[in-house]
Amino acid sequence: MKKILCLVLSLCVVAAMVFSLTACDTEDDSDVIKIGSIHPLTGSMAYEGQAFVNSQKIAVDKINAEGGINGKMLQLKAVDSLGTAGGAATAAQKLINMNVCALTGTYTSGSAQVVSRTAEKFSVPFVVTVAASETLLTNGYKYSFRIQPSTVGFSSNFIEYIPYIKTDDMKTVAIIYEDSNYGTGIAEYIKSRIDETGLEIIGMLPYSAKASTLSAEVTKLVSLDPDILIPVGYYSDQNMLAKELIDRNITFPAIIGVANGAFSDAKFTNTYGTQADGFFDINYRYNPNSEETEYLLREYRERYGEEIPVCAIYGYESIMVIADALKRAGTTDHEALRNALAETNMTEHLLPQGAIIFDEAGENINSAGVLIQIQNGKQVIVYPKEYAEGEIIFEKESDS
Repeated sequence: MKKILCLVLSLCVVAAMVFSLTACDTEDDSDVIKIGSIHPLTGSMAYEGQAFVNSQKIAVDKINAEGGINGKMLQLKAVDSLGTAGGAATAAQKLINMNVCALTGTYTSGSAQVVSRTAEKFSVPFVVTVAASETLLTNGYKYSFRIQPSTVGFSSNFIEYIPYIKTDDMKTVAIIYEDSNYGTGIAEYIKSRIDETGLEIIGMLPYSAKASTLSAEVTKLVSLDPDILIPVGYYSDQNMLAKELIDRNITFPAIIGVANGAFSDAKFTNTYGTQADGFFDINYRYNPNSEETEYLLREYRERYGEEIPVCAIYGYESIMVIADALKRAGTTDHEALRNALAETNMTEHLLPQGAIIFDEAGENINSAGVLIQIQNGKQVIVYPKEYAEGEIIFEKESDS
């Protein structure tokens, strides 16, 4: 009898554990719908990670102020990824145990790869905020969706936009890039298609995003003397690169970031002002013609006392995409929510693109970067024309 009782109790414990991991697959009778957020909240990428969470809070508050989702309030659950794949895996498991109905994250591609596997294992929808690796959605997973462009998307934008920047006397290119999947992916893709631009790559300089200095790399760039410098990296390391260039008064005919974590960020221009004038970047950005953009920029400024880091728009939009799917699904059931995400056709958003529509792999088929140039200490969209806030200023024009 004792053996039977022990067996029954053991089965109950196992059942309870399984239920704790899958409770969001059943109707949620509580008054809240939990959404998980996995971003680096400590370490070298904490600035970006906290910005994602901040923008997600703004989205959650906006939705709740409008009545929530089908009568229930949203609740954001944020867990620190520590900026590592292991930390992201732990965070994902913790959030699934909290019965979140969807996961968001992660800012780095290595962390996103781990979270996508966990999401697939437990059949939990995962909406990527920022993670650009081209291989992220090539595993046949059904529960992961990405709003932003991939490394190939950004790199293709570079190939497409370079004719609007390149002058006849520009012949050579050097690429300086952080050496993770993100930076390497962009650098290698541009290298594979550089012949289409009429340019020649004369240097490929990888470095660790955790490097304490880029002085040696900058010295190497000076010796290469390229007509176009293409920097690829995160905020901290690219800010360090820019500071090295500016402090040493080193210039190149064109500096064109591709998915650069610093050049498109308001904190960068607040730091360097007109010293960074002329820097280009091909990156994600908000649609300057959108009323929702105006709301987010104003709300972020009022709450947090600074301009929103541009990457954080995808934190906000990730919540909006999930909310849209929840409304259409009419339930928090994971499978129903996943199917609703797959059928997304979202025309009301703040991105510089057409409708948000996901293909079978979970990629946003209309995602694209824009070309910005820093002018008078501000980032200005100069291409595509439908989102442009100004024209490109060439050095020879500004010197006249």
